[in-house]
Amino acid sequence: MELPDISRRTFVATTAVAAGGAAVGLGVAAGAQPADALTPAEPLGGSWVRTTCSPNCTGACGIEAWAEDGQVRLVRQAADYPYEHYNPRGCLKGLSFNTIQHGPDRLTTPLIRDEAGNQVEADWDTALDDAAGRLRAIMDKYGPNSVGVIYQVQGTGHIQKGALVRIANTFGWSVIGGYELNGDLPMFWPETFGCQSEELESYCWEDSRLTLIFGSNIMVTRMPDAHFLTYSQEAGGKVIYFDPNYSASAEKADEWVRIAPDSDGAFALAMAKVIIDENLYDAHFMATYTDSPLLINGETGKRILADDVAGLSATPGIPDYRSSFVAFDEAAGALAAVTPLELPDNSFALTGTYDVPLKDGTTVQAKTGFQLLVERLADYTPEAAAEICGIDADDIVRIAREAATVKPMHIIFGGGTQQWYHGDLKGRACALVACLTGNIGQLGGGISTYVGQYKTRFNTASWMVPPDAVKASCPFHYAVNGPTPLMKATYPKDGFKALVVGWGNPLEQHNVANWLREALASNDIECLVCLDFQRTLTVAEATVALPCASWYEKTELTTTPLHPWVQLQQRVVDPPGQAREEIWILTELADRIDPAKEAVWPRFAPEDSEAKADEVLALLLREGGPTINHLTPEMLREGPGKLAHANPGEKRIPFWEQVNERIPFPTVSRPNPLDVTSKFVRSGRIEFYRDEDVFLELDEQLPRYKPPFEDTEYAADPAARELYPLGYTTRNSAFRVHATYVNDPFMLEMQDNTPKVWLNPATAAERNLKNGDWVEVYNSRGTVQGQLVEDPGVYPTQCIFDQGWWSHYDNGTSYNSLIWPWINPTNEVYYLVSVWSPNMAWNETACNVRLCEGGRPQVVTDTGKSILGDGAGAASPIEYGKEA
Repeated sequence: MELPDISRRTFVATTAVAAGGAAVGLGVAAGAQPADALTPAEPLGGSWVRTTCSPNCTGACGIEAWAEDGQVRLVRQAADYPYEHYNPRGCLKGLSFNTIQHGPDRLTTPLIRDEAGNQVEADWDTALDDAAGRLRAIMDKYGPNSVGVIYQVQGTGHIQKGALVRIANTFGWSVIGGYELNGDLPMFWPETFGCQSEELESYCWEDSRLTLIFGSNIMVTRMPDAHFLTYSQEAGGKVIYFDPNYSASAEKADEWVRIAPDSDGAFALAMAKVIIDENLYDAHFMATYTDSPLLINGETGKRILADDVAGLSATPGIPDYRSSFVAFDEAAGALAAVTPLELPDNSFALTGTYDVPLKDGTTVQAKTGFQLLVERLADYTPEAAAEICGIDADDIVRIAREAATVKPMHIIFGGGTQQWYHGDLKGRACALVACLTGNIGQLGGGISTYVGQYKTRFNTASWMVPPDAVKASCPFHYAVNGPTPLMKATYPKDGFKALVVGWGNPLEQHNVANWLREALASNDIECLVCLDFQRTLTVAEATVALPCASWYEKTELTTTPLHPWVQLQQRVVDPPGQAREEIWILTELADRIDPAKEAVWPRFAPEDSEAKADEVLALLLREGGPTINHLTPEMLREGPGKLAHANPGEKRIPFWEQVNERIPFPTVSRPNPLDVTSKFVRSGRIEFYRDEDVFLELDEQLPRYKPPFEDTEYAADPAARELYPLGYTTRNSAFRVHATYVNDPFMLEMQDNTPKVWLNPATAAERNLKNGDWVEVYNSRGTVQGQLVEDPGVYPTQCIFDQGWWSHYDNGTSYNSLIWPWINPTNEVYYLVSVWSPNMAWNETACNVRLCEGGRPQVVTDTGKSILGDGAGAASPIEYGKEA
């Protein structure tokens, strides 16, 4: 069926300007021309500037903005992508960004602490000298890696945000990876494929004929791209959505499977069993591209090395990060060494048990990885999985058959499924289905995760890694939990003593928020330096707060894993007040910490920031490698430029080189060289069998199902099983991107300025709660408050709270106070920041709900005033949400 050519460009021509006018209605002066008069290229004597909306949403939507009197007045979608179906891109959040860009919470002046500890305004020299002196003293006393760096998020800015990575690498500060800090790191990717991730770009969704979505609310969280699923359906494809809770994506899907929370892995394993039992699997793919034929020692659980087998030897010339293993060659009727240097067709046996003579004179019994998988799957009959998942066994069988026979088939694996303690096990199970059906390396097929915007799509070292770089990193988990025996990261000997935070609000928005607040209050963290454009709680608590530019106020280079377009944020207006571009701020900070670094950080005047950004832009494009070095700054100023890829055709196909050119796995995970990540899959193949000791000890050498909370909440406190019978889900909101836009007046109005708590009516009735009650969600670690919404679409054992609310709006409570950064030992087998690392598990949280005593307090919600009061730092954090 031919894709419909309804012109989204026609749609934008008739509606986008009107939408833009509506979105910025607060900023248009009385008597201004109506929206339909603002369509010329030069409205009111001005002009539209092509730029990019760039919060942490992976959308990276092209935007045209128009300014008057130093403020962005109108915003509309650019709708200039060469691939027509990408037009237009944008949402109401982005179209109303100017309401917070020029709003009352805008940070425009540096802030420091006076001798009494009060936060006061300062000039730039004073603020920068203060920050530099404090950081230098901490580095001298505790070591450079005691300075932790939190930044949000590299894909949204390679020049300005890249400057923060550059300064960290200059001094050896510990980068706290945003991927794992935000719980977005999909650990099944390095465990199975050896790489950070390899997702389809969204325009490949329209090529799928079956899409299985596990825990990703595409219609809300990927709003600019959701129509590609609709195009797939209109072309004859089918979308099946798996989620405990009804949502916009469930409504738009062809089928909603109401699966029990955290049971996706059992469903996927039962699918795999059906596919294998009914001989519907792609045996050629499994034998050629995966570790399925490799022999496993029955005594040790380890793969057998060719060098250890009598009569065999390892493939000559293999690098240290590869290993030559053993398989049984059915054509030769003998054991064979398997080369990790290529992926040739072969006659390796997928099943069977074999006696393997070793060079030490002993003989061991071995089975293929696939044989062990078949035996593992014996526990996951459709009937057994149906009991776990709370659905009919017949549905599992039917969907498994569809997945095996409808091509191409694509699995979308979202945060709702991933962000659990055993999220990696579920991802490995879903990846198994994608491989069994031979969908890897196919246009419109495979498995994808769309959580976070951390993928580096070109080489950034020319800017972010200065000469004589000192790289350091460490996950924040160890600050909260303390170092563990299995820790591979280098934890500062005295812990983190200072934090440099860029464009984030960790005192409210991370599940280490409580620890951070306590560490600051106790002076365990002695210095907090914050770069931001809004006066958040983190800014209010900062030792030094440095006001920086928002998007539309600077030159910035952006990319996203969701589409192939490289784009510029171009300056539309100057930063207000004393706000400055980050590239200038961090240059000044570096030179004040150590004047000898001026060769690495040559100084320039603030008014030359754009020229400096242009210089770095040209450097990044020129040195960025084959995906990007065909683009020039001049091209990007005109509009989006497309990243290059190796496979033929318009669209990039993940793993195309591995499947079609037989290049070993993994693909490169920039900015790391290939040899750093290749050790994750030493066979050069997709690996479903992990033989590291921790995986064997936990019986996770193969994908399996483990129930929620048993290894976390209930192990830490057995009483939690009765005290906290509900699972706490902090879902992404349609009205925010995490915490960005939380103080947008249009978004607040749509939510009645009120955070909500969603429960199933039966769950509410059990607690004598009713719709509209002001309730408290709680566990032993903290509480959060909101107004109750009874929703039959919510699973009976679930409690839902929309993430992103500042504590100002919910009586001073933080929705993250309930959450804990559990450390899964399998996440510690290796350590590579933002690739293989302990990952936050937001959903692994048990809770209960009760009525708030005294009902809802009167909370200050006047969005026409700053949440921090009239003066800089005029309100203390303890006054947030104070009674009016």
